[in-house]
Amino acid sequence: KENDEVIDVGTGSGILAISASKIGATVDICDTDDVCIKDSEINFSLNNATYNNAWVGSALKANKQYDVVIANIVADVLVMIANDLKKCLKPNGILIISGILDKHLNRVTKKFNNLHNIETIQKNEWVTIVLQNKEF
Repeated sequence: KENDEVIDVGTGSGILAISASKIGATVDICDTDDVCIKDSEINFSLNNATYNNAWVGSALKANKQYDVVIANIVADVLVMIANDLKKCLKPNGILIISGILDKHLNRVTKKFNNLHNIETIQKNEWVTIVLQNKEF
């Protein structure tokens, strides 16, 4: 939402980050592929959107915490960077993870079981999970 600080981890084309920027969020983007960062920067420009900071790398390189962390990445990578994603979250922050095939859902959710599950959305074999960093 407006004025939220958002990081899109594994931004790819930047589509999710561009959407967040369009609704007024301050957006940082990162991806381990430098071509994705360059393409995202172009896509931001083409869509008259702005980002705050961009880097090649992952959430581990973030130097602050965010209101919303977005990661649309395959399950294996989500499992591998779970702790980095959680460290990026402000208290009460929201983590949205997607790109998860349903056959990997249990393995992914185990890595995030210390966050409050707000919603699990499934469409065909793909799953998105919305989590919150709060005591429960």
